[in-house]
Amino acid sequence: MDNLDPKKVLGSTRMLADQCAYIWELAKTVEFPESYKSLENITLCGMGGSRYGAYIVKNLYWDALKVPLLGYGDYHLPAYINEKSLFILSSYSGGTEEPLSSAKEALEKGYPVVGLTSGGEVLEMSKNYNFPSIVFDQKYNPSGQPRLGTGYMVLGTIALLSRLGYLQVSDEEVKKAISELRASREGVESKAKELAEALYGHIPIYFAAEFLNGNIHIIRNQTNETAKSFSAFSELPELNHHLMEGLRNPTDKKLFTLFISSDFYSDKLKKRLELTKDVVEKNGVDFDEYKPTGSTKLSQMLNLLSFGGYLSLYLAFLYKQDPSLIPWVDYFKEQLAK
Repeated sequence: MDNLDPKKVLGSTRMLADQCAYIWELAKTVEFPESYKSLENITLCGMGGSRYGAYIVKNLYWDALKVPLLGYGDYHLPAYINEKSLFILSSYSGGTEEPLSSAKEALEKGYPVVGLTSGGEVLEMSKNYNFPSIVFDQKYNPSGQPRLGTGYMVLGTIALLSRLGYLQVSDEEVKKAISELRASREGVESKAKELAEALYGHIPIYFAAEFLNGNIHIIRNQTNETAKSFSAFSELPELNHHLMEGLRNPTDKKLFTLFISSDFYSDKLKKRLELTKDVVEKNGVDFDEYKPTGSTKLSQMLNLLSFGGYLSLYLAFLYKQDPSLIPWVDYFKEQLAK
C-alpha cells in the first residue's frame, strides 16, 4: 500500500479529528468587527474541498442558521450581494482564482469579507485590504493536498459562523463530537474498507437525507478525485420524485447504491429510505447501508465525513491508483493557464 500512497494520504485522512480540534481553537483567537455580526445573508465562495463547509452548514444547520447561506464558485459576485452581505473567501491553498476574483469585486465595492485559508494570496489580500481571516497551519495534513484538509474547511466554516453569532454551537458539543470521532476512527476505517470492496467495479450512488445531505456531496467529490471513479449522489425525498424511474435503463448498468441512514432522520424520511431500498432492490441494483455513529447530529456528520475519506481512499487502492494525484485536473489547469 505504501507504494500507492507516497504522499501520505492515509495519514492525512487519519488526522481529521486533529484538524477539527485545531481549527476550532484557532478561530477563537481571531477578532471580527461587530458590524460583521448583524448582516442579512452569507455567501461562501470556494472551489472543490474549499466549498465543503457551505455544503455541511446548509444541511446540518438548516433549522438553526439565522440568515440564508449560499456556497458557489465563480469569478463574479451574485447580484444579491451588497453591503449587508458577508462574503467568505474560502481557499485552502490561498491561490484559487475564482474565489480570489469574486473577493476582489466584493472588496472594491466595500462589502464585508472574511478569509479561511492556509495562506497564499488570500493572506496577502487580507493584509492589504485589512479584513479578518482564519489562517491555519497545515501540520495535520501531511499529504499537502488541499482536499485532504477537510476538517480545516468544514469545522473552520462552522467555527467562523459560530464566532460571528450566526450559529449557536457550544464548546462542549464540539469537543464531545471530536472525542467521539477519535473513539470511532478504527471502526469507521474498517467499515469503509469493507464497503470499498463492495463498490469496486461499480458506479457508486450515494443516498442520504436531511442533515447529512451535505456529506454525500462531499463523498461524491472524494470518490471522483481520490478513487478516480465516477459517482453520483441524490437527496431524499427529492430522488423519490424522479430518480427511481431511471434505475431501469440501460440494462447493463453497473450501479451500486449506498444508503446513509440515521436515527436522527424524521419518521417520514426513515420510511422513505426503507421504501427506496425496496424499489432499488426490485430494479436489480446492488445496495448497502452505512449508519454513522454519534450522540448528536454534529457528531454523526463528522463520523460520516471520516467514513467518506476512508471509503474513497481504499477504493483508490483497489483501483491501484495513487490517491494524491489528480492528473486530469492538473492538465486542465495547465491548459487553461496558456
